Amino acid sequence: GIIDFVKLEVFMVTKASVKIAKELEYEIITGLLRPGVRLDEAALAERFDVSRTPVREALVELTAAKFATKGSKSGIFVAELSFQQIFEIYEVHSNLEGLCAGLAARRMTDEERTKLKKLHEKMSMLLEEEDWQVVFKMDEAFHTLVRDGSHNSYLIDEAGQLRNRMAPYRRMYMAERRPKQIAAPYGEHGEVVDAILSGDAELAEKLMRMHASVRADDFSDFISVLNYNLTQKTA
Repeated sequence: GIIDFVKLEVFMVTKASVKIAKELEYEIITGLLRPGVRLDEAALAERFDVSRTPVREALVELTAAKFATKGSKSGIFVAELSFQQIFEIYEVHSNLEGLCAGLAARRMTDEERTKLKKLHEKMSMLLEEEDWQVVFKMDEAFHTLVRDGSHNSYLIDEAGQLRNRMAPYRRMYMAERRPKQIAAPYGEHGEVVDAILSGDAELAEKLMRMHASVRADDFSDFISVLNYNLTQKTA
């Protein structure tokens, strides 16, 4: 009776909190919720039509995953990364992406190699287009295929989490880039694809590591774009 009811109530709260956490994480990754925005518990409870308990649990989960952080005074906010943190994440992430590419060159199935080649060819049609959001999605698909091709679940998870944490900042940057600037990373994709398809693990790892890092020629532009966008945020 009572014990079963309590178990059911706990299950329903947990199920709701997971759903809320996933929705908020998606909105953070896609830039709908900007870095620094306050995650108001009452407003979220009203939005999702639930009590504050599942919202509170969802915010705890987001904080543990470092998508959110506790404010210096009160409340939970979408996590903001300092420039130092951003480049430290890039440093780790580029090496993990490189490792994924190296393993993919050795382990990808014929079907996976075909998918990678077709996706790269499809991306060539986007070079003259204005829709950077489509480019962003296909870029994510490319890196996901390479990560999955490593056939190492732990590595896939770690590299994917770091890329997700950087997604809001990458979106800010890519939104400011002109279509003609897409040609450079696309060319780098092609070099990685060729190395993977030829089974050259060492070269694939090296090329992907370079591709996934923040290069010196992009450094000042990257900082300028983030500075502007982050100062425009509204709570």
